[in-house]
Amino acid sequence: MMSWIYAGVASSLVIVSGLLHGMWTDRWARSDETVNAKEALANIPMMVGDWVGQEVEKPSPAAPGVTGSLQRTYTNKRTNVSVSIAIVNGRPGPVGTHTPEVCYDSSGYMVGQKEAVAIDAGETPVQFWTSEAVREKVTEKTKLRLYWSWSVGTGWVASADARHEFPRYRHPILHKLYVVRDLNAQTVGSDKEEPCEAFLKQFVPALQASLFAG
Repeated sequence: MMSWIYAGVASSLVIVSGLLHGMWTDRWARSDETVNAKEALANIPMMVGDWVGQEVEKPSPAAPGVTGSLQRTYTNKRTNVSVSIAIVNGRPGPVGTHTPEVCYDSSGYMVGQKEAVAIDAGETPVQFWTSEAVREKVTEKTKLRLYWSWSVGTGWVASADARHEFPRYRHPILHKLYVVRDLNAQTVGSDKEEPCEAFLKQFVPALQASLFAG
């Protein structure tokens, strides 16, 4: 009797192990989900309102589990202020894990206290985290303004824990958007509004239409 129980337990462990490995390696994932998410990035327009985009060469391959990525700078043709964007999409685990506290800290930046801000981008609910990141060297000091958020298609969320808020069994694809401005290189001019927020007001509606149309 006990031998049958042990055999059943061993068999169950093998099955569970196989299921976990299959989920981790995407063995049973719908390939069209990841392909469509990656291809949708090409639909994001280069011109959005007053902003004109320019592609940025990706410095390194995407991390495992990240399906697609896009990097650009957008320059306001009226004020000449530029912002940099990075968009990645893929499985919620990898996309939800890395935040500026991790990524920028590993590059020598001190990331300040973050706060959530709401962006008026039309009908889409939009909330971003924002913070400053500072890196000091002997001969220079770099200061950045950061904005970041996640989306599964129903809006952009300043999540405290994106990996767990958007579990893979409910959301097979997660999108993350960074917007960054170099505070050393540019002056805002007469505009009182933070340029990153002004950009997001025009960019998010175009982004929604590109990523989630249909």
